[in-house]
Order: sequence, then C-alpha cells, then structure tokens
Amino acid sequence: MDAVGIIFANTYDADLNELTQKRTLAAVPFAGRYRLIDFTLSNMVNSGIRNIGLITKGNYQSLLGHVRTGAEWDLDRKNSGLTILPPFSTMAGESIYDNRLEALASNFSFLRRAREKYVLMCDSSYVGNVDLKEYFDFHVQSEAVLTGLYSDQVMNNQKGVKGTTAMVDSDGRITEMEITKESPEGSKILINTWLIDRERLMEIIEQAIRDNKRSLRRDVIIPAVEKQKIMAFRTDSRILALDNLQSYLASNLDLLDKDVRADILGTGKGRPILTKTRDSAPTRYGHESKTSNSLIADGCVIEGDVKNSVIFRGVRIKKGAVVENSVIMQDSTVGEYVNLNYAILDKNVIIQDGRMLSGYITHPFFCQRNSVI
Repeated sequence: MDAVGIIFANTYDADLNELTQKRTLAAVPFAGRYRLIDFTLSNMVNSGIRNIGLITKGNYQSLLGHVRTGAEWDLDRKNSGLTILPPFSTMAGESIYDNRLEALASNFSFLRRAREKYVLMCDSSYVGNVDLKEYFDFHVQSEAVLTGLYSDQVMNNQKGVKGTTAMVDSDGRITEMEITKESPEGSKILINTWLIDRERLMEIIEQAIRDNKRSLRRDVIIPAVEKQKIMAFRTDSRILALDNLQSYLASNLDLLDKDVRADILGTGKGRPILTKTRDSAPTRYGHESKTSNSLIADGCVIEGDVKNSVIFRGVRIKKGAVVENSVIMQDSTVGEYVNLNYAILDKNVIIQDGRMLSGYITHPFFCQRNSVI
C-alpha cells in the first residue's frame, strides 16, 4: 500500500476528559489489554503501511512508553517505521498547534521526506478492524481528490456530541458535509479517516496557512465538496465510537458479545490487533469465585464474583466482592465485600473493604487513576 500514515494522538481528548487528564486519547486503555492506538496502528500495518508518523501534543509519556520503537507492529526499522512527532511551533512560529491543520503544518518536513504517493490520516476516537486496502483501492480507482471512511455500523455514537456527517450518493461521492451534534436523516457518520495524494496535501497545507485557515474539515474539506471530487468509502466492519465516558463503557461492554469481539479484534480475519507484550502469570481464580460473560486479562487474582465486566491485567478482586457491568483497569484492587455496578476504575485504584459504588449505563461511576476509596 503506497501510503504514509499520520495518526493524531491528541484529537478529541476533551471528549474523554476523565480518562485523558494524565494521558493522551491514543493511550487510553481499552478491551482488557489494549490501548486505543493499537487499533489504528494495527489497521495500518495489516494493510501494508510501513511508514507512520505519530503526532503528539501533550500528556504523551504513557503513549511513548507503550509504543516504544514500534517493535510489536514490526515498525522498528532502519528506514521508515514509526516516527514520533512531538509538538513544535506552527509555521508562523506563534504557538503550539491546536488543530489538525496546524499539526500538519508543524510536521511539514515529515511529509516532505516521505516517498509514498498517498497520505492516510487517522485519529483514535473510533475503534474498529478495517481493511484499509479496499479503502485505498477505491480512492485510487475513483480518482478522488480526497476520500473519507464511514460505516453503517457505528455503535454507541452519542447524541449531542459533535461529529462529521455527510450525504453520499450512489457512486460514493459526498454531496453535502457538515460538523454537527445531530445526524441528519440519511447521512453517514465519517470516522475521521482521510486518504489524499501527498503532494496535493502539502499544497493544501501551505495555501491554508497563507490564508490563515484554522480547521482542516471546516475551512478546507467542507468548502471543497461542491467544487471537487470528494468521495466516501463504506467499510463493512463494525465501529465503536468513543464520544464520552458513557460510550467508552458501552463500547467495552459490547465486546462481551462474541460476534462484536470477533469483528473488532480480527478473530479469523487474518488482521490481528497487536499490542505491547507484557509477560504475566495466568489469572488465578479462588475456590469461591464466580465469573460469567466477562473479559479477564492475565495476571489477575479473582476471589469474588465478576459479571458482564472487562478486567485488565494485574487486577485483584478480593473475596465477597461483586463486580458487575464495569471496567477495571490495570493493577487496581477491589477489596472484600465491595459492590461495584456500572463503574470505571482507572489504573492503580484501590477500593477498600465494604464500599458500594454504583452508576448506570448512561452515567457510569468513575474513579480517577491512583485513587483510594
């Protein structure tokens, strides 16, 4: 696949503010053993992209510790591979960038050095297992200026959260496009993935900066819809939206459905989702423990009851505790006779004995990283 990949690590951090206070969106843990960046990186690598730039802005220490040299994705190479693009001032030298257009301008030299003909731009606010080769072939054959990606199976998309929607004709051409909190009837939800010719992108960036434009979507793509051939490709894969804390919980719990899990994690597709390796002992279950319909990673100690939940590596759930409809992140401890329902515990949280904490699917209880309750 003759394309260089660009991943925006910090886009939409504010939508998941509870989880991104100390990490970037791309580093948010997901599905028991992954980070959100794993899905975007794996989709690119599984489609043959071997030159990927990871644009960061802030709170990226956790992200860098996770991706490291990119070895897990076979990106630790002498030529190309994974390139970390930390924050720089914009071309005008005014400040650290605060939108995609300025982020691209700040890393213009990376695009100039690339030798691939096309650029694939993604972020981490949607999770899926997508065959990008089909998407790439569609873009080339349609001779489009720009091609977006959408799915008819976007799950947990939240009302009242801004997203990009488009009206698409029978040929796949975008006829209307807007950024809105409500999806007009018949519109498609674009999942923040765009494919474009590299030379053309550099021309667009230079012109946009000269014209003092601020937004790639609002100031560049939307005005071009009426004048140029902007296309949209439909993927058959399910897509999980991560618009806010509610959709984060719902998307994790959706993976308890074996069909959704197989689709998202690539079981049987030949497109596995790769992640950082962590060697841990198998999970140990106590004699009185009970588990049902849950995803439980390795390295855990389960002595209580776990139902309909996602449990990350190194979690300990002590005897008498009941955990339902919850997400418990890495190395957290749930004390004896604790009752959790619709809760999200960030990493290294300690819930002391006898506590009862409950939320609801539309308003989950959240406990910040390193907290003690």
